[in-house]
Amino acid sequence: MPDAYQDGVRLLARRSLSRREVALRLRARGHDDDVVEAAIERLVAASAIDDCALARHWIESQAARRGRGRARAVAELRARGVDEAVAVTAWSEAMEDGAIDGDAVLLRAVRRRLGATPRPAPRERLARVYNALLHEGFEDKEVEAALAPYGFERTD
Repeated sequence: MPDAYQDGVRLLARRSLSRREVALRLRARGHDDDVVEAAIERLVAASAIDDCALARHWIESQAARRGRGRARAVAELRARGVDEAVAVTAWSEAMEDGAIDGDAVLLRAVRRRLGATPRPAPRERLARVYNALLHEGFEDKEVEAALAPYGFERTD
């Protein structure tokens, strides 16, 4: 049977994976739990696995390009096995140093749902989009401003 460490190196040569993803794939290849843990520790020590760097890269590339808000980006990273605190920190750092533009991310999210050309949309649809964007982690005032060209008016 191939060495778990070498299998891990081969997995990581294809794409960045989280610690949990590597562990799951190594176990699926038939490696015992204790062997997998030892291989994971070696890969972490060699900086081949770095959940912080993975989270930061994913946020800068995928989340920003797909128009994901903080909450949705964190949830997607958690699904990949990245610790929530690591994902939140990566999001905050990317926003602070300008690696992602929050306004541009929100605009992409709005355009994905309502189209690139602002035109009046039905009130019910705007309400659904508004709630979806809040659920993704965008701020209410920013969402209201982004939806205004589509005819959104907040009526509490």
